[in-house]
Amino acid sequence: MNKKLVALALSAVAAGVASAQTANVTLYGIVDTYLASERIGGVGAVAAKSTTMVTGGGLSGSRWGLRGSESLGGGMNAIFTLENGFASDSGALGQGGLLFGRRAFVGLNGGFGTVTIGRDYSPNFFVACNSDDTFGGCLTGFSAVANMGGFYANTLRQNNQVKYSTPNMGGVTGTISWAMGEVAGTSSGSRTLGGNVEYKNGPLYIGVGFSDLKNPAATASQKQFIFGATYNFGVAYAGVTYMENKSETGVKTKPIIGSVTVPIGAARIGLQLAQSKMDGGAKATSVGLLGEYDLSKRSELYAIYAQCKNKGLACSADGNVANSTATINTQSASVFGLGIKHKF
Repeated sequence: MNKKLVALALSAVAAGVASAQTANVTLYGIVDTYLASERIGGVGAVAAKSTTMVTGGGLSGSRWGLRGSESLGGGMNAIFTLENGFASDSGALGQGGLLFGRRAFVGLNGGFGTVTIGRDYSPNFFVACNSDDTFGGCLTGFSAVANMGGFYANTLRQNNQVKYSTPNMGGVTGTISWAMGEVAGTSSGSRTLGGNVEYKNGPLYIGVGFSDLKNPAATASQKQFIFGATYNFGVAYAGVTYMENKSETGVKTKPIIGSVTVPIGAARIGLQLAQSKMDGGAKATSVGLLGEYDLSKRSELYAIYAQCKNKGLACSADGNVANSTATINTQSASVFGLGIKHKF
């Protein structure tokens, strides 16, 4: 009897070891917090104002997440990601208070590519992130793409999304997605269709993407086209992002962002220039300067200055601080920040 129990126990342990060898779960995250001093310029009877504060997400949104995979055999894997966003200055949940507001999906990958279902980034996000990433983080904090009206609702992250990405074919990949609006009585209301094609090989990246978001009644669409490119010259790397947003009424807004970053040992210096122009001539302009210093592979210090000017179009010097938005024509907004970012 004892021999049978021992054999059964050893079998259970062996099964657990085998399972552990084929299933992997990783805990990861970023904590990014900075001290900010910002100023909104005065216009006419509106007085200038200044604010000093501690806030989060200067270069990257603070987050923690779990990602996992299990080998199913034949080169196929089951995968999942659950990613929470939070405000590192207060501990509050980000993305409107959602538990896993950044990402929450499950799927399969293999030689055929990757299929995921859940809440995830849009195809346009990856083009913008890859082309804007020369200046700090992906579309957070001081990114001009995020701060100058570059994304409208449901083109950054999407609920109820089904997405397919091709395998890498000599540096070329493609993605298509369908985010269901789930409006009662129609499959078209509030749905978003999108796709991209990207090329990434050696020092060169080029990407294009599109998005089409129907209104709840499915009678009109918001459309977005994006082009992005980066090139690493060795002594510096540069990026450009161009977007064209078309509202349901046909009004177009066209942000364009250029950035260059120069690595100097463990440090980097970056410059970013941007303009967003709307039909009719209204526009906004911005400039940003960034300095980063790596304390280790996971920790860095940074200093940043950003300024934007409203020329008929509202803009923000820092997308994470509401007070940094210039909403009055000819009004400017600026922010200086000192921060620390740690990855785990």
